[in-house]
Amino acid sequence: MHFRVRAAVAVAALAILTLTACTAQTPTAGDDHTSGLSTHVHAIITDPTTGTTILGTHDGLLPVESDGTVGDPIGGHEFDAMGLAVTGDAFVASGHPGANTPAEWGSPHLGIIRSDDAGQTWSPIAYTSEKDFHALTAGPDGTLYGISTDEPAVLTSTDGGSTWTAAGANISAYALTVDDTGTVYATTPGGVLFSVDGAATFAPIADAPALYLLSASPDHSRLVGVDVEGTIWISADAAVSWTEAGSADGQAQAVALTSSGEIAVADDSGLRLLGGDQ
Repeated sequence: MHFRVRAAVAVAALAILTLTACTAQTPTAGDDHTSGLSTHVHAIITDPTTGTTILGTHDGLLPVESDGTVGDPIGGHEFDAMGLAVTGDAFVASGHPGANTPAEWGSPHLGIIRSDDAGQTWSPIAYTSEKDFHALTAGPDGTLYGISTDEPAVLTSTDGGSTWTAAGANISAYALTVDDTGTVYATTPGGVLFSVDGAATFAPIADAPALYLLSASPDHSRLVGVDVEGTIWISADAAVSWTEAGSADGQAQAVALTSSGEIAVADDSGLRLLGGDQ
């Protein structure tokens, strides 16, 4: 079914979702492909070279195998990937160091780190030890957008994360994403916002679902999100209309569309892969 719903986001509900502590996940049986997780998932991306789905977690980047099982941390790196994005063929991440993280990556915050070999090795490139980006994304042109936890300014980078400038907008956002038109979207306590001027200004989308999770497909042509009641939504027309595509089991931690078109959602059942052909 197709719905256009009022974005009356409950601020208290979103705050609870944002601040809920990380908990271990246990697998459950079901009709969908399900894989139990023992870590918290912050983001889900697709390796642009191989098409592999990768989870950005409290314990590093974990690859999802073709049978749905979750592998070990890529490169043996067990850092807390609070923010994770793909720009070109590179991975860009932010968060906190793990027990085996090299000191030069920074502490207590990683700032911005970059990998040009699909997560095998990383280099600190900006804000080392200074900033922690939870909202981090990239557009189809490679421009990075991020909001760090120490200020509400939307920052942008056009050189793969090495240098950043303030875009102009100041917002409190849970998630950022960009579609194939270059429109930037942000989920906020007041509803879903959009920007057509590179995050200089944002305006509300009056009829969007009350989303807190939101991401774009690998080709940026579709959006997928989860609202505060756990309903999963897809839009294929730049957020003009939304199609209900299932629901999360309990609280969803992250959601994405995979290279094969499935919906990957990390929730209280673990990692589930759902049909995304709505």
